[in-house]
Amino acid sequence: MSFPCPACQAAIPGRPRWLRRCPACGARIRSRAVEAGGGAPVYELEVSGQPETRRLVEIPWDAAQERQLARWLLWSSVITLGLVVVLYVLARFAS
Repeated sequence: MSFPCPACQAAIPGRPRWLRRCPACGARIRSRAVEAGGGAPVYELEVSGQPETRRLVEIPWDAAQERQLARWLLWSSVITLGLVVVLYVLARFAS
């Protein structure tokens, strides 16, 4: 996965992090995750100190992240349903 540098449009390998340096032009790039509807995460990128370079970049999920998300959703659902059952049993015995 890579994303474009907002200063020089060169491809930067990896996913956006809070502060990265472009390997081509050396610009410091700030990024933050943006809450947006859709299937892929959206990041707001800008060159540090230059707000006119701000742009939104959508980076699709890769296969490993999809598997990790699916596992997390499965376990969180199982734990939530288990807690509902425990609370129901406690409520029945309390009354």
